[in-house]
Amino acid sequence: MKKLIFASAITSMFALAAFAQTPKPPARTAAAAPAPASGESAGASTGGTGAEGKLAYINAGKFGTDISELKSKMDALTAEFEQKRKEVQGEEEGLNNLKNKINSQGGTVSVQVRAQWVDEATDKEKSLNRKKEDYNQIMQKRLTEATQPTYDKVGKFLEVYCQQRGIVMVLENNAALQAGILLFAAQATDITDDFIKEYNKANPGSGGAAATAPKKP
Repeated sequence: MKKLIFASAITSMFALAAFAQTPKPPARTAAAAPAPASGESAGASTGGTGAEGKLAYINAGKFGTDISELKSKMDALTAEFEQKRKEVQGEEEGLNNLKNKINSQGGTVSVQVRAQWVDEATDKEKSLNRKKEDYNQIMQKRLTEATQPTYDKVGKFLEVYCQQRGIVMVLENNAALQAGILLFAAQATDITDDFIKEYNKANPGSGGAAATAPKKP
């Protein structure tokens, strides 16, 4: 048996790994149960509910780094926002230097000079926070535009993958752990690496064609 351990990830707003907050494939609704045959009551057994099969879990957090299509899009987004990231980083360093100056030298200058430094730091911090919010909104919009079509493909591919392998339910690892509904799982129930391998095999590179069906095991 494999014991799953809670994990936390700390991401910076402008370390485009913050793109780890990726759009998720749309949730699949459960198929409606078939109507009972003529002469059967609604509660009568029909020899199976259609839910028999295997359960599995998957770590969707690996999609952005291990699925080739998504990784190429993420790399492109990182390059696209690199200049903005450097701009914000430079302003943060300037603000921190000014704050350190106030703390270390504030007592050696006049009250007026220190007050001027404090006002300057306050203005810089407000400007920086606004810029972060603006850039974050732009990045999230671009992230969705660039990756959602691929996540839709991944969702459809996962559905076919599971149908071919008799898997009737898949839990997302991190979400299940955070919700407290996944405490233990056998190693064989982790389909992450095999699913990613099959997806990459069927969808090499960064092409935008519709996902092909996975090969049967």
